[in-house]
Order: sequence, then structure tokens, then C-alpha cells
Amino acid sequence: MDDVKGGLSAIAKLAPIAVSFVLVSACEPEDDTQQTARVTERVQGTQDLDRAFAEPPGEGIAIVNGSQAASIQIEMPEDMDQFSQALREELERRANSGTEAFIAAAESDQQMAAEKGFEYSPHSLDVKWMQTGPQEGRLRGLLGTYATYTGGAHSNVGFDVLNWDIEADEQVAFEDIFEDAAAARANIAMVLKRKLLVAKRERLEDRTSSDADILQTWVDPAFDGNISVFDHFSISRSTEAGKAGGLIYHFAPYEVGAYAEGIYVIGVDQEEFRSDLKATYADAFGGEAILP
Repeated sequence: MDDVKGGLSAIAKLAPIAVSFVLVSACEPEDDTQQTARVTERVQGTQDLDRAFAEPPGEGIAIVNGSQAASIQIEMPEDMDQFSQALREELERRANSGTEAFIAAAESDQQMAAEKGFEYSPHSLDVKWMQTGPQEGRLRGLLGTYATYTGGAHSNVGFDVLNWDIEADEQVAFEDIFEDAAAARANIAMVLKRKLLVAKRERLEDRTSSDADILQTWVDPAFDGNISVFDHFSISRSTEAGKAGGLIYHFAPYEVGAYAEGIYVIGVDQEEFRSDLKATYADAFGGEAILP
């Protein structure tokens, strides 16, 4: 989502789990009438995403333009009102980022379809932010899931992560947590590759390919020369109250496998990187990681 900037003023301020559905006639600017709409009235093509992101269906914020060029649904954490103002603002900024440009692109595609005489498939953007980290202690972890459908054979899924130091009231990144970031990356890379290898064998039921073949085909290319992959973690809950149990890495389709393989979620227990932690955060980790 980083390559798409912008926000949507209609949802600039989000209420936690607000149920607010607005019709926006984006392709007919002369009609600015707004009215409520049920999720069941949303455009076809978002139904699978409704099931994936609405718990129960309808919770969140949806924006559907009257000509059905695009739909947007955003769901935020239920306890967002308990976050600090800085954390709320950063989470809202990320949730809103790209919505304006997404609608503009959908309108452009719809207009092109009309001009060329072919069927237009309404676009959809479904965003869900959830907590993955402890609700007590120093660190918090949040995961944003972005599912988009733009008329192709299937939807696409991507992730954003936000990790927060409650005491400092600021975002924490990989380099903030580890004393020697390079050494920590090398250590965590070995753990991730080992666990991805096991996960891929189980999912694909592959008992014939060698480890080298599996790693060289998909896994190694995701890591080679790409240190940003290590930033894509969220702090995990722990079996020990008030502690962070480790890091959770979220790999979208195509990152470490074919689309049909789906999403890979790999946990790295804090014991596997404890020796690399900065003293500042050593006491924030403990126990074993709990995956969402």
C-alpha cells in the first residue's frame, strides 16, 4: 500500500467498530446524496471478503459509490478507544491511506470499460486491523490485512504491521529492539527459513523435493538482498502474562510461495532471539509466542 498515498476525508476520524455505511455517487458528481446501506446491498465480488473481515458481518466502515465502481470496508480493533492518542492517530492514518486513490483508480477502470464496451467488475478494498500482541506490559503489536479485488481472477492480500512502545508512546522497529540488527537478521532468517520449509512441506504434502529445491525456488529469493522482510513482523502475545512472546511474520501470497499456497504465518519465539535483544526490551519478552 505504500505506493498509494492519500486519505478519504469521510473516514478521517474512525470510531472503533463504528457501523456506518455511506453511499457516494462518485461517478455522478451532480448527485451528492448520502444514505445508509446494508452490507447485503454491496456490490457482488466482495462477498468472500465480507466473510473474511466482518465479524459479525457489517461491523466496520464501508463506503460504496452509487455507481458501484468500488467498495471500501474498514474494521478497527474493538478496544481502540483505550489506545493513546498518538497510537490511534497512526492507526487511523494507515487505515485511511490509499482509499482516495483506490476509488479514483476504480472510477478510471469503470470509465474505460464503458468506453471500450466490456463488462466492468466492481473493485473492493477490505481493511482489517487487529491486535496480535499483549494487552498488558510494555509492547503492543498490530496487524493490518488489506484485501483488494480489481476485476482479476482472484483477490490479492497484503499486510501492514505496527508495533508500539506504550511507555515511550512511539512506534518501535526492528532496529529499536535489537542490539546488533545485522546479527539478529541473520539469526531470525535461519529460524524463518527452517519453519517455512516445514510449513511448505505440510501444506503442499511434498515428500519428494529436496530442501534445497524448496528453498531456492521461493524462500531464498524473498530474503536475498531484502532486509525489509525482517521489518514485517508484529509483536506476539505470550503464554506469560504481560510479556511479548516473540515476533510473528506474515507472508502474503507470492512472497514465499505460489498464490494457491495462500498466506504463511510464522512465529519466532523470544528464546530464539533473546541474546540479540537490547537491554531496554529484554524484560518485555518472556514465555512462548501465541499466534493469532
